[in-house]
Amino acid sequence: MDIRAIAHLGRFREIVTTLVKYGFDDVVDRLDVPGRKYLEKIRVHTMHLTRWERMRMVLEELGPTFIKCGQILSQRADLLPRELLEELRKLQDDVPAEEFSEIRKVLQDNFAQPLEDIFSEIEETPIAAASLAQVHKAWLKGSNQEVALKIQRPDIAETIKSDMDILERIAIRLDGRMESFKVYNLPQLVQRIRKLMLQELNFAQEMRNMQVVRTHTLPEEKILIPEVYPELCGELVITMELSRGSKMKDVRVSELKNRASLAKRGLNFSIRQVLEQGFFHADPHPGNILIDEDENMILLDWGMVGRLTNKVRYELIDLIGAVVDNDVEEVTEILISFTTGRENVNRGMLQNEVLEVVSHFTRLPLKEVNLGQLLMELTTLLRNHGRILTTDLSIMIKALVTAEGTARMLYPDLDVIKEAEPMVRRMSKNRFSPSNLLKGLQKNIRYLMRFQYELPRQTMDIISKLDRGELAIRFQHQNLEGLQSTLERVVNRLVVGIVTGALFLGSGMIIMADTGPRLWGYPALGVVGYIIAVFLSLRLVMAMVRSRKR
Repeated sequence: MDIRAIAHLGRFREIVTTLVKYGFDDVVDRLDVPGRKYLEKIRVHTMHLTRWERMRMVLEELGPTFIKCGQILSQRADLLPRELLEELRKLQDDVPAEEFSEIRKVLQDNFAQPLEDIFSEIEETPIAAASLAQVHKAWLKGSNQEVALKIQRPDIAETIKSDMDILERIAIRLDGRMESFKVYNLPQLVQRIRKLMLQELNFAQEMRNMQVVRTHTLPEEKILIPEVYPELCGELVITMELSRGSKMKDVRVSELKNRASLAKRGLNFSIRQVLEQGFFHADPHPGNILIDEDENMILLDWGMVGRLTNKVRYELIDLIGAVVDNDVEEVTEILISFTTGRENVNRGMLQNEVLEVVSHFTRLPLKEVNLGQLLMELTTLLRNHGRILTTDLSIMIKALVTAEGTARMLYPDLDVIKEAEPMVRRMSKNRFSPSNLLKGLQKNIRYLMRFQYELPRQTMDIISKLDRGELAIRFQHQNLEGLQSTLERVVNRLVVGIVTGALFLGSGMIIMADTGPRLWGYPALGVVGYIIAVFLSLRLVMAMVRSRKR
């Protein structure tokens, strides 16, 4: 669907109007929106604000989809400048609660039997309300057990899908027309955000995430995950035990009895999830953590998680080891293997920049080393060289940064490297254990056996295609939409110019012949021809002037 095909949609016009309102004319100009000049009237005076502040305000004004996009992008330190990340982290999706009558319909649609047969009471006033869902307290019938019902807002999925469709078209348009945006690969980025948002909307998946992490939580960690009731869950509703406690962001740290222990437990849990399990909470910020009266941590909101393969986890350990050993070449090669993007990276220049960052961190006392901040600075270097981290790795870095920040909020003197060291040693030892080496050997043998069977067949296929003349090299052109549009305009103007010239010439010949019916004392056909030619000439000149202004 071309951008002009959605230009009539009310939501698209709202997006464009908001962009102009906050001074993003350069973006709107690239969209070729009809009636662009009429949008100037709605501009507000925001030029005293930074570009990053205005971007945050645009997202807040456009509502849930765009706020969620901003929150997801706030995890991409590998993509965005620090100033923008700080603004995106201010985004809050607290919104007025939905009418309980509407929420009740969603709840009833999730169950085959009447709500009265399942719950003895449901409180109409929610205990929490966000852009995607709200949480209500309820009591199970029979046991009178207190539970929390996380219920998706009505029609929010359709709203998000519609907004993401429009964003995809805008991304394709801007990617082909703004050179500075090409490093971000906007179409692919929007597709990834869509995937993450749809995952967060699938409450059945969030329920499974909670079940998985509960099985991997150790009793001594004193980290609690609410128990879920699978038979009372679905894609739009999660029924879980009611967790009691105060959000960490509202807790007075000075009043906690065991701040150091609490900080270490929380950090160790996050690091263990990343390095040992490869399955981790994507955003462990203080708003997603409750502290109960026994100073247990309760982790909420498991809609978005990250996953890392064994290979990536082992490479992360190698990366940490290379940083400690100041092995810049190894650090650079591992970082490049974590990324996609520009192939012709200037490795010498990148290594020099990596050396500066690593040397700074290795000169610090170990307890002052911020592991997440180190990874963020390294990935910023990669972005400047046209390389972008994979989604799960970027989420992992943001999770580590957030976990460290939360832990140091509780206990500023926390030694992150000391806390991570036993885990790294254990993982390194396990990596080269006889059982793991044997598994790796068996896997390689299977690959070799499969290759042995497939190689002759694939070779014969290639030879057969060569014999039949069917072997071809395929070229794929990308981002030519802008060039195609430009060529169409040039050809149209050329045709108009030729027609105009022909009209001037033909009209002059008719007037010189002095034949036919007359108009104002001159041959009528010649006069009409001149009028049409002058009109077309003026249209052509005006189009060229507007084009130059762009």
